[in-house]
Amino acid sequence: MVDLRSIRDRTKSATEYIESLPESEKQGFLDVYEDYQLDFGIVEALRKLARDVTIVVLSAGWCKDCKNAIPVLAHLEEEIDLDVRVFGGIKTAPLDPKHKWAIPPSPPEVEEWKVKAIPWIEIFDKRGNRVGTIIEKPTVKTTLEAELLYVLENKTRPPSKRQTN
Repeated sequence: MVDLRSIRDRTKSATEYIESLPESEKQGFLDVYEDYQLDFGIVEALRKLARDVTIVVLSAGWCKDCKNAIPVLAHLEEEIDLDVRVFGGIKTAPLDPKHKWAIPPSPPEVEEWKVKAIPWIEIFDKRGNRVGTIIEKPTVKTTLEAELLYVLENKTRPPSKRQTN
């Protein structure tokens, strides 16, 4: 179980996160946001299931998969009032063979949750219990909103590409 209040105090919504990025990184996120069309059939199904969850994302402006995921989550914030919280500024620790991530600036959750890649998308119920995890990009469905629906319907982590190869 995680302390969602503490996480909210240290994170931003997906929209706030995009707006806070340096101009050199922000435009890539905004381009995806402008071009992306949600699947509204999936969105309607999500509307009911996502009401009682909080999505926590570990992200970085340099990450291509984050540039694709965060704008989708920003759309879902707007469409269904999805509670999305983003830890931005995740940094690798290339000179430290014992740690993948530099803490700080990365939050301690990167080690607590055994994060291997980003975006690392954790789905929690309102009490802070983990419902599921999506790593990097959808692996079972073709869109992030469909993958999120899959996780919420099945209360599980979809297999990662590394597990299926």
